[in-house]
Amino acid sequence: MRNAMSITALFCSAFLYTQNLSDTTDQLIDKMCLDLKDNESLNDSLKIESINQKFILPYLAQFTDSERQDKFDQIYFRLQNRCQSFRDYLQKNDPPKTDDWVRLNEHPAITVSENEINLFKKNTTFHYFEYGGEKTTVQTDKSFWKESFADGSYSKLFYKWIDKNRFELEFIESNNNGRKNFSKKGDRYMYQIINKEDNFYWILVESPTEIVKFKLFIEN
Repeated sequence: MRNAMSITALFCSAFLYTQNLSDTTDQLIDKMCLDLKDNESLNDSLKIESINQKFILPYLAQFTDSERQDKFDQIYFRLQNRCQSFRDYLQKNDPPKTDDWVRLNEHPAITVSENEINLFKKNTTFHYFEYGGEKTTVQTDKSFWKESFADGSYSKLFYKWIDKNRFELEFIESNNNGRKNFSKKGDRYMYQIINKEDNFYWILVESPTEIVKFKLFIEN
């Protein structure tokens, strides 16, 4: 298993999904996650070895050598999407390189003003920094949220406001190796604006098991 944390908190813990029981990959992912939870008393190397031997290696054995890397990437990134235990493991072994991502113990006070929200909505270009420090640029309009990554790849999502300070992104497509394997078409992600400081906004993403905030910068 790779040790590098390859996702951003934009796509960490905010996923709203309905499990598709016909999706054998997601069924496999959920079994792996349960195994990680059941073995939480073991050290990290033994937990990862367990899912390697029970699930990953038998699954990859079905495919040719040329197919296995792509299939492994699908499992690796999708497991980050669906499994809090695996995200905890990654964050422990490869914590964020900057202070742009913060895990919280409780829900923060929402102090963003109406004027600050209006400014956010009027702006069409943002950027944020990945866990590893790479800059990702965001272009928005009334319908779409488009991300351009440091390696030249991109992601495209539907973008809509659902409340005063909440917006939703729905995944459409990506040619970025991490994003295209992390998300499936129709996956939805929810965000809440906490407050504005200087040239950035703090954005909240949360799940039943985790609360994270990250900085989304306004491009000048």
